[in-house]
Parts: sequence; C-alpha cells; structure tokens
Amino acid sequence: MKQLFDNAGVALLQTSTIALPAAELAAEVAYIRSDFKGWIRDKFDLHPNQEQQLAIMPDDFTQRLAHAIADRYEQRMPVQFYKETRAEDDSTDLKDLILNGMDQVTYTLGSEPSVTIPDLAIWIRYKRNI
Repeated sequence: MKQLFDNAGVALLQTSTIALPAAELAAEVAYIRSDFKGWIRDKFDLHPNQEQQLAIMPDDFTQRLAHAIADRYEQRMPVQFYKETRAEDDSTDLKDLILNGMDQVTYTLGSEPSVTIPDLAIWIRYKRNI
C-alpha cells in the first residue's frame, strides 16, 4: 500500500524498510540507488504537484539524495525527515529541500579511506508563491 508523502507516511515507510530481511533490504537499497524517482512513485501516493516537483528535480541532486538515503537504510538507520504541511495538500507553493549530514570521507596517507555516515536530515520547507 502506498503511503502519503507526509511525516507519518515517510515514518511508516522507513520503519518497514529498515526492518526488512537482509535480501529484501538489499533489493530495496539497490532500487533506491538505481531509480530513486521510480521508487518514490511506487512507495508514495503523490499529489499532482508533488509528482511535478519530483519530475523536475535535477539528476545530480536526485543521485546524491538517493545514495545518502540508501546508505542509511543499508545500515538500518532511519533518515530524520520533516515536511511542513499546509491545509491544501496539493499546494503549488515552491519548496526548499534542505539536506544535512551527507557522508564524510576521511583519508590518511598509507591507509584505507574511511567513510563516516552521520545522521541524515531532510527538511522540506514551503515558500510563499508570489
């Protein structure tokens, strides 16, 4: 069943995703990395404006976001997510998508690079349409 793309829907999806058996989680993570927009469409019941905003999201940004989310799920870590809400669910208002906590790679000469996976936080903030 598809979830609404709101705080409660994202929380339910995350809880069920990170609880999947290892093989199913690996398949889900691979899907997120290979077709993030398709994964979002399959998992969430999007309003027309949400669909349009997803469609115009730049590919490089989409890939970074997909890999950051997939990395957390692979470690069975949820993503902090907060989406401001409006009375009108299908709002045409512009939104900022703010990401905090991308991976940090550290390399010390003579050793293997280490990757620190900090908490990832996603905040969707509305702007007023003028």
